[in-house]
Amino acid sequence: MDEHPFEPLTSHRWNVLMFYDYTDLSTDQDLHKLFDEYQEVILIAWSMGVWAGQHVFEDFSTKLTAAIAINGTLCPIDDNLGIPENVVKATLENLDEKQRLKFYYRMCRDRDLYRSFLEHQPKRSVENQKNELAAILKMSERIDIEKSIYNYAIVSKQDFIMPSKNQLNHWPENIVQLVDESHFLFYAYDSWDEIVTGLK
Repeated sequence: MDEHPFEPLTSHRWNVLMFYDYTDLSTDQDLHKLFDEYQEVILIAWSMGVWAGQHVFEDFSTKLTAAIAINGTLCPIDDNLGIPENVVKATLENLDEKQRLKFYYRMCRDRDLYRSFLEHQPKRSVENQKNELAAILKMSERIDIEKSIYNYAIVSKQDFIMPSKNQLNHWPENIVQLVDESHFLFYAYDSWDEIVTGLK
């Protein structure tokens, strides 16, 4: 992804800093300095970003007011706890413009949602996205759940990208909130605030 699919979401209470493209997990942001400027810092990580967020923010976990995993796990490429490895490899091998649109539809699973998503689809090339997926495939490893920085996990019941069953296998039941959505669930909310305040 990039920032474009998330443009419809407003934020009334918080400033939003967005990270994407996990080809390289380093950042030019001085997070120590940045976090010192805020009383509250909330991490919302989605899909592969859950795994990436663990890497980027684990040294700052004490500064996080909350960390929310959405439709992702700490084992992003895993037959039982993430996306099955053969699916990721097939996606990488076959990704072109046509397959990318099919992937976006699988993310949405609803024609109206899909149309809305396409109005804000990422402005990245297929080649750029393939490079990122190849890097993730090479870097990703299983992170022990005991090391998790996340205290909330939102799991969509109709996730056909990161299988819902695998997410439920991964996360402790007491932090899971099931929602009746697809992998890309963000247009079910009007704002980032609503995602945070809707947590139980």
